[in-house]
Parts: sequence; structure tokens; C-alpha cells
Amino acid sequence: MATEITKGVEKVSVGELYVSDKSGNDQDGDGSQQKPFKTPLKAVMFAGKEPFPTIYVDSQKEGERWAVISKTQMKNTKKAFNREQMKNDAKDKKEAEDGERREKNLEEAKKISIEMDPSLPDPVLVRLSHFSLFLLAK
Repeated sequence: MATEITKGVEKVSVGELYVSDKSGNDQDGDGSQQKPFKTPLKAVMFAGKEPFPTIYVDSQKEGERWAVISKTQMKNTKKAFNREQMKNDAKDKKEAEDGERREKNLEEAKKISIEMDPSLPDPVLVRLSHFSLFLLAK
């Protein structure tokens, strides 16, 4: 059922997302006009992949609340998004390699067995306070 939901989410595209430096919040925001994101990067990460929806930011003009994000700002946001994706991919790859290495080391450690060497003499219990006497006796 989880895969069906994931497939359904991939088909749904968000038409517009809102970003506000003043009233936005990246943790609690959902991209709506009532709960905008604080940064364009968070909005793009929320969208997930291209084609990205229309992103509206705080307008600089009097009387307007929202304006479409500038091309330059969108370009910089896409670059930052791509860097984040590369970081996440590298992190996932490293975690997978570390997991495989740990599994391999664990399997090798399971093969190691410790046995008593019969050619050595039996162990003798010696107290540290009597250790010097033990050495003199030998």
C-alpha cells in the first residue's frame, strides 16, 4: 500500500508554492498562502523534481502581496537544489558502502575462534601482591 501512495504522490503536481521571508517557516510551512515556506530552496525540495511549480515570493511593489520568483533567483535555487541532491546521493552511497563493509567485517569476525593451546602449560592464578614472590619461586 505504501508503494501505491508513493506512486500517487509522484503523479500529483503542486501548481504553485509560496515563499515569504517575513512570515514563512521552513519547518511548519506547506507552501500555501497561509503557511508559506521561508526559503525558495525548501519550496523546490518540497516539489521534489522538475518541472518545478510556479513559485511566488514576497512582492517588492506596493499593493501586491505575491510576485513570481525572478529567473535569477530560480536559477540559483536550482543550483542549490542540485548541490543538495548530490550531497544526499553521496551520503546514501557512503552509508550503503559502510553497511556492506560492516556486514563483511562481522562475517569475518564470526569465523574467528579462540581455543586453548594444548602445548602451553596450564594457567596459574597469581595475585598481584604476591607476583614478585611468584617470580622468585620460578
